[in-house]
Amino acid sequence: MVVDTNEARLIEQIDHWVEPMNWRPDYASWREKRIWQERYQAERLALIERFGGELANSRILEISCGMGGTLVALAQAGAQPVATEFNRDYCQISKLRAERYDLNLPILNAVGEAVPFADNSFDLAICWDIVEHVQDPAAMLAELRRVIRPGGRVLLTIINRWAWRDPHYHIRGINWLPRTMADRLVANRLKTKQAMGLQDRQRLSEMHYYTMNQFRDLAQQHGFKVADMEALDIQHGSKRRAKGLKGKLRDLAYRLKLGLPAYYLYRDLVKGTYELVLW
Repeated sequence: MVVDTNEARLIEQIDHWVEPMNWRPDYASWREKRIWQERYQAERLALIERFGGELANSRILEISCGMGGTLVALAQAGAQPVATEFNRDYCQISKLRAERYDLNLPILNAVGEAVPFADNSFDLAICWDIVEHVQDPAAMLAELRRVIRPGGRVLLTIINRWAWRDPHYHIRGINWLPRTMADRLVANRLKTKQAMGLQDRQRLSEMHYYTMNQFRDLAQQHGFKVADMEALDIQHGSKRRAKGLKGKLRDLAYRLKLGLPAYYLYRDLVKGTYELVLW
């Protein structure tokens, strides 16, 4: 049997990063989705196209491309993506993933605060799950303003300062505590076997979480207007899927014609991650 050495290397490198999460009950399927990440991007590509414009032939910058699933899917959809990534291992994983499909995609080891591209280089930039981790979000926004052409857009996610269930540590109520107390709670949680996969994460006090108004003010300082993707969907009559109690409460709000006010209340006091469009 002929062994694809690139494929073996790709899986080996991915396993190095996902194996600490083997305590998950769904670990096998979760791992498989990371190995074949590019196959599970349809919903994200639809979101990017809905708020960022047509993908075909668009020059797109992905800051912090992670393991490259979205990057490769964008190329397969006809876009012209390039990426930066701070983690050198992730750069290599993304390159090997692209080589699966004979794609030679530019993936540069760089930080969001110093993007190595010329002014007005891109139609669109996407920044998923990165703003909270960079050293200087303001510097990153300045770089995005610089490299996006006039009329271009930026799609990014922001963590809510008051997120009820923290998106990184998955602890309920922790963001409502003083940061010093929250850091101690996380440190105690990390002593458990189930938290092995969290050992390399930043402390909450080191990450950048924002209320919507705080981030809007910061973005405006760099010449951006800001809109909430989910709020725009609600305004245009589109309902996102939700299960369980959240879905029932959402349906009730729509029946009472309170969809947008109910969403704003949920967004400000509970929601974990904002999906925003900047222009």
